[in-house]
Amino acid sequence: MTNNRNFGWVRIAACAGILGAALYAWAPAAHAAGPSAAPSDEGVPETSVVPAEGGAASPGAAAPSPAEAEMTPGPVGAPTAEAHHMAASHHAPAVPTHFDVEPADAVVKVIKADWVYSEPAKTSKHLEPLQPDKFVRVTGSTHYFLRVHLKNGQTGYIDPATVEILKPIDKIFHLSHNAAVLEKPNKWSKKLSEVHEGHDVHVIALALNYAQIRMRSGLEGFIPLSSME
Repeated sequence: MTNNRNFGWVRIAACAGILGAALYAWAPAAHAAGPSAAPSDEGVPETSVVPAEGGAASPGAAAPSPAEAEMTPGPVGAPTAEAHHMAASHHAPAVPTHFDVEPADAVVKVIKADWVYSEPAKTSKHLEPLQPDKFVRVTGSTHYFLRVHLKNGQTGYIDPATVEILKPIDKIFHLSHNAAVLEKPNKWSKKLSEVHEGHDVHVIALALNYAQIRMRSGLEGFIPLSSME
């Protein structure tokens, strides 16, 4: 009888031990999965990347590319207005927005096929073709182009090399003013020499509002017509 009782207690103790071990193994898992395991940054959505100390992104967050860094917040890939301007400036042809014009008045012959441009730049709009052996009226010049008046009333610009602007003559003129002798018939041209009031000059051609002269040294250049009598 005593042996049976002792055997029963042994079985109860063994079962209690097994149950205790099972509870001990289950408790950590339940503790990790339970409400007490909530992250320390309470209220942060599970899909958010929580910055580490110092503001740096967590190791799992991808760093933005240089292109993305220049974008403003908004739709993915939408560049800033500045980025659009820079891109446009890089690809768009250069057309001057302001230019000085020296007045002139002459009818010249076209010697080379080309275009009449809307601005003094070959990257500007083409207004109409220039045809050799035709004539065009020049009303002024810029640093590198001639301004012309077209028959349809439009103002355009042409390359000086496309027309014959020199009209040969052979005369002596008296200077009424000092004048710089220029390499080309426009005020932006390089100064080659100088002639002085009271002297005579040998004029070998007319070009727009300038006279081409030949000096005693053999140097040829252009002086304004306004400097001669």
